Amino acid sequence: MHMCVTCGRRLKDSKSIDRGYGPVCYKKHLKALSDKEFEKKQLTIDEVMEKWHVRL
Repeated sequence: MHMCVTCGRRLKDSKSIDRGYGPVCYKKHLKALSDKEFEKKQLTIDEVMEKWHVRL
């Protein structure tokens, strides 16, 4: 029996079994990955100020 990695529910669909996630959990998983990637690309105000040699 195959279970969802996130919620532990039984997986029935072959696509879900291959992914290891049910359809709802898979969408949440993709969103979390997207959010992580977005956060990696963000700069702090200190990084911006350092790049532009701004001093307060």
